Amino acid sequence: MARMNFRSVAALACIFALLGCATPVDQLAEKPYCHTDRGIRAVCTKDFAPSLQRDAEAKQFASVPDALTIYVVRYWGDGHHPVEISFNSGAPMETVPDSMIRLRVKAGVHQIAFKVDGRSFERKISGVAGEVRLLGIAGTDWPWGSSHAWSDDSEDQVKRKAMRSRLIKDKSML
Repeated sequence: MARMNFRSVAALACIFALLGCATPVDQLAEKPYCHTDRGIRAVCTKDFAPSLQRDAEAKQFASVPDALTIYVVRYWGDGHHPVEISFNSGAPMETVPDSMIRLRVKAGVHQIAFKVDGRSFERKISGVAGEVRLLGIAGTDWPWGSSHAWSDDSEDQVKRKAMRSRLIKDKSML
């Protein structure tokens, strides 16, 4: 009899555990995004990231007729620290590895910059309304030093990396 109760309790525990795993993810929740490395939480954003639903919409890379759309994609291999990006010398926007920022801006020439270890990396980007442009930030961090730069990847290569990244900021500057 005691053996039967143990089996019943064990079966109930397994059922409850499986139900917890089956809980649907809230696609509309906005919360900080945490980059993980080999299953370990490495670094999280301070601000809330857009919802998973908006992340999926951003990964369609759709243009809008009245704005230049710019994606800044930070690749995964550059350590466990935030990097701040500024647009036209404005307020910095924090990134973490494996993340991207979508900016909707007026057509024209713009300057995007980021700083790492006291060094500044600047890049000018131009475009017309209805155009989508993609930029990548590549870097490595090793015990003997780090290296960061704007990526020379094609926009198709950056787009493929963006598909594996998480949208952490979606900003209109019109």
